[in-house]
Amino acid sequence: MTELDKFQIMQIISNIVQKHGCELLELDIDNQIINIDGPEEARIACAMEIEAALE
Repeated sequence: MTELDKFQIMQIISNIVQKHGCELLELDIDNQIINIDGPEEARIACAMEIEAALE
């Protein structure tokens, strides 16, 4: 399996954030920082799906 490039990672994260109705406040792929805002349940679901997608 090939490694994802930064653009692909950004797209995956962006799609997941939108799917859960959250807002992406900060994304720093090099330092592995993702800051999202939204209702608590949505943020949790979003974070869990992002983590699973990037494993």
